[in-house]
Amino acid sequence: MPAGNPFANTPNALATIWSYGHRNPQGLAWDPVTGKLWESEHGPMGGDEINIIEPGRNYGWGVITMGIQPGITKRSEPGMEQPIVYFTPTLAPSGIAFYAGDKYPGWKNNLFMSALAGQQLRRLEIDGDKVTHQETVFNQFGRVHDVIVGPDGYLYVTLQLPGQVLSQSTPGMIARLVPLQQ
Repeated sequence: MPAGNPFANTPNALATIWSYGHRNPQGLAWDPVTGKLWESEHGPMGGDEINIIEPGRNYGWGVITMGIQPGITKRSEPGMEQPIVYFTPTLAPSGIAFYAGDKYPGWKNNLFMSALAGQQLRRLEIDGDKVTHQETVFNQFGRVHDVIVGPDGYLYVTLQLPGQVLSQSTPGMIARLVPLQQ
């Protein structure tokens, strides 16, 4: 355990905790510009979040939410972090990745988010700690489980084909996004 963890020397605390108050983290990605850690997280009914994870911070789960959860009525509380952006109705964000390659020059340093319920790949333009613009890249190929940047500089996504019964083993695919030549 790194000695630099925020609770490493706190009595009665688990020394391995970096941050807390997370409901259901799904994806993590380091911002290539700021070096900050971004996270995607499922909310209850709606209120899915994109957060910047800072050491020792409380992200509020169990006390605040932007979604609907019986027993939780607050949207903010002193000492608890607000999401950078949230999604209601739910998109069920999954994997996230920052793009730092050269295959899509207009998308450099953008955050890409896969979405299960939203069945989409979403592009978020980032300026410092803010999302300044969002775009749905596609939303017609089924549930998007993950997005990564391959060593070749292309974006790859894992897809669960539409129209499948989710409780059973379902067919899927890996797709590579290749830009059109202009």
